Amino acid sequence: MAGISMTVASIQPGKMEEAYKFIDTQSHLVSTIEGMTGFAVAATGDNELTVIGVYESTAAAAEASPVVQGVFSEMASLMAAAPERGVFSGVWFS
Repeated sequence: MAGISMTVASIQPGKMEEAYKFIDTQSHLVSTIEGMTGFAVAATGDNELTVIGVYESTAAAAEASPVVQGVFSEMASLMAAAPERGVFSGVWFS
């Protein structure tokens, strides 16, 4: 089964566009994270982004945590609260 990560980030009011732009600048990391096959970003609230990462396994998703934490720490000035990340077993369809 694939590993699926879900990170929910609360963004400061008025900073959503800036947050999207920042995440776009980090998209190159997909090719550097072992076992990652892709990710998606969705606005799941007025000031909330949810990032879904797809990995070859849950182990690969868990091992990517330091990189993900690094990206979100760089976004600290845009965040309203610390992001919440979970790793799950699942199936990815494309």
